[in-house]
Amino acid sequence: MKYTSPDAKPSMSTSPHNFSSAKHRYQHTYTHSSQENDSHTVLGIIAELGSESNAHGLAKIVTSRDTKRKVIWALLVIIGFTAATLQLSLLVRKYLQFQVVELSEIKDSMPVEYPSVTVCNIEPISITKILNLQNTTKGQKVKRWLKFIMRFSFEQMSFIESFRAFYENLGDEAKMISHELPDLLIHCRFNREICNVSNFTTSFDGNYFNCFTFNGGQLADQLQMHATGPENGLSLIMSVEKAYPMPRFYGVYNFDNNILHSAGIRVVVHAPGSMPSPVDHGIDIPPGYSSSVGLKALLHSRLPAPYGNCTVGSLQGMRTYRNTFFACLQLCKQRLIMSRCGCKSSALPDLPTENVTFCGVIRNWEDIVKNVSGKVVPGMFIPTPALECEERMQRELNNDRAYEMNCQCFQPCSETSYLKSVSLSYWPLEFYQQLQLENILRSRNNTDKQHYMKKAYDILHNLSEEDRMHVIEKGVEIVPALMRRQKSLANDASDMVRQNLIRLNIYLEDLSVVEYRQLPAYGLADLFADIGGTLGLWMGISVLTIMELVELIIRLIGLMFNVERKEPRAAPVPQRERFVPRRKSVSHQPTSNGDAKDVTYYPDTYGPSEFDFRRTAEAPV
Repeated sequence: MKYTSPDAKPSMSTSPHNFSSAKHRYQHTYTHSSQENDSHTVLGIIAELGSESNAHGLAKIVTSRDTKRKVIWALLVIIGFTAATLQLSLLVRKYLQFQVVELSEIKDSMPVEYPSVTVCNIEPISITKILNLQNTTKGQKVKRWLKFIMRFSFEQMSFIESFRAFYENLGDEAKMISHELPDLLIHCRFNREICNVSNFTTSFDGNYFNCFTFNGGQLADQLQMHATGPENGLSLIMSVEKAYPMPRFYGVYNFDNNILHSAGIRVVVHAPGSMPSPVDHGIDIPPGYSSSVGLKALLHSRLPAPYGNCTVGSLQGMRTYRNTFFACLQLCKQRLIMSRCGCKSSALPDLPTENVTFCGVIRNWEDIVKNVSGKVVPGMFIPTPALECEERMQRELNNDRAYEMNCQCFQPCSETSYLKSVSLSYWPLEFYQQLQLENILRSRNNTDKQHYMKKAYDILHNLSEEDRMHVIEKGVEIVPALMRRQKSLANDASDMVRQNLIRLNIYLEDLSVVEYRQLPAYGLADLFADIGGTLGLWMGISVLTIMELVELIIRLIGLMFNVERKEPRAAPVPQRERFVPRRKSVSHQPTSNGDAKDVTYYPDTYGPSEFDFRRTAEAPV
């Protein structure tokens, strides 16, 4: 392309675009070289990863060239970090509280554990045994005790007159005149099979003396139920051995005792292998009725540490029983009384490992009765400081439960309880009493004519024979006098039967087990989810961002142990591009008239022009 003058070529001048392009190429070259050098320094590594980080705000701080913008984003990042830290601390505190929620679930199609059943005669002593011992040495000792409590005065008179005081001062004699299971149990049937006294274990209670537990053996031998109803449960026929006292021979009625001086049996339905507490958890079953106790099983599943403090295992101090919270507290009370009063209480479970006397023991009471010292006066006041200490401790422990904090008693991790529903019906009917007594006497081989069942059977049998003979001799003619006499005798026999016999049915109403299960209210998965949400909300941090931080730490450690550090090279000084005009060339070009004309050519250092000035409208592209 030809130009007639240098000014006629616009691109020959030094344009700003040319300098900008050259400057950009220089900056790119310098920046790349600088990054290679800075990548081997701490700040360079941090700046590199900060510019590439996924965390919101960090890349803005590193890549921004405006100082104000850097400060604003830095403040925003600090605020977000502070808010995230506060919220994370609240989340961690909530997790460390280890709160639980309790859910209920009904479980079907599973065997149900049959409970332990403990029965005690409400009347602790057998009057029949007392009458049989009255002429023996043991019987004379019992008489001396009764004489002792009637001749002298005591501050705790209501306790001295109770069966507990009788047991604490005459332990062997009290056990001797207590009821025995062969005398109580008449008939036993469980799950359509016959059971006997060998299926029961014996325990001693300070209020009821001998008690007997069905299904109270080892935990590995517990009974499992697969059916409901009275036919598949435990059915007992028992005799309370209620005998009429001899004339002028009556016991002492204690108005301060709310559980004794009645006829019947005390029944405790408790978890298999656990310690029975007849006074606290028992129900009274009266004689003369058929009592049905329907059960519904409840299973409690609790969480161990750190969510709770439930325990697994046997009762501390009594390895033969499974641990329960109530039994542990009772033993703790006993230990507190022993530590402060130096004696133990018969109202609480006895610790077999501790050789300590009862608080109600009156030392040398037999010598006081015999007046060995010669200083005894009838009506004399006899102090009982140990008993006074026990009663004071009992009042304190019953009114203030602060002692439980030091007992270290916890709920079991797995526990079974039973809801009870009791119903009664008149039993046995007079129409069936004679045949019932006949079967009972035949099975027990009872020949004692003084026994109430033998007396009742003889009366009913004689009345039946009289009626039969009367029908044979005189027909069905009704004699009013005979009828009145027979009715009176029949009522006496029926009263003897109904005042002594009890039928008890204990069975499962439903095989569905209601389980109350504890679950963590705020678990580890919830904590991680909330941490991720908090970090994402305030700082835009995720797991991959944390991996970037791990990468930064690894690279910094690698830089720390890298002994061959490259020295940064000096950046090359760019040479400013200048326009250097070339020598012009002159040529002679002929004109149309034949004359020669000098034409000057300026070489185009940027190449030929893309624009053709010779193009016109007649010669389009």
